[in-house]
Amino acid sequence: MKLELGSGHRPTPGYVSSDPNTRPVDLAMPAWEAARHGPFDEVLALGVIEHLTFHQAENTFRAVYQNLDSGGVFLFDVPDLAVWCLYYIYPNTSMFAPEHVLATIYGWQRWPGDEHKSGWSKQSLRDTLEKAGFLDIALATEAPPSFRQIAERNRFDRPHDAHIYVEARK
Repeated sequence: MKLELGSGHRPTPGYVSSDPNTRPVDLAMPAWEAARHGPFDEVLALGVIEHLTFHQAENTFRAVYQNLDSGGVFLFDVPDLAVWCLYYIYPNTSMFAPEHVLATIYGWQRWPGDEHKSGWSKQSLRDTLEKAGFLDIALATEAPPSFRQIAERNRFDRPHDAHIYVEARK
C-alpha cells in the first residue's frame, strides 16, 4: 500500500490520499496521524513538510519510519532554505521577484494551512530523519527519476526552484 501525505485537490493515482484540509480524501487527518495507518511500501509528501512545525515534522518522520515496510521508501521535498535566503539577500542571483522569494520562504498564505512553519537544509533534514530511525537517506537538489515518475509537478524541471528531494529508506 502507498500513502500520499497532503494530497490536496490533486491526489496522486495509486496512493491512499490524506490531507487535513481537503475533502474528499481517504484519510482526513494530519500527516503524523495518517502515517500511522500503515504498513506502507511507500509514503509520498510533495510540498508538505514545510507546512508542519519542526515538532510535527519529527512526529511525521517517526510515524512514517515505524509504519514503513522493511525496504519501504519515504519520498518528499522541501524548499532549500539556504538557497531561497540567498535569492533574497542577493536578488540579482535569482529570476524571482523579492515577493516570490518571501512567499516561498513563508508560504503563499492564500488559505489557512498555506503558510510555512519550518525551513530545512540538507543537514537539518539528515539529522531529523536519522533521529527518526532512517539511515539510508539520499538528498538531491534535482528531482530524481522516482519523483518524475510519480507525479507531474512543474518544479521538477526547474532547478532554480531550489528544492531538496529526499529518498529515505527503511
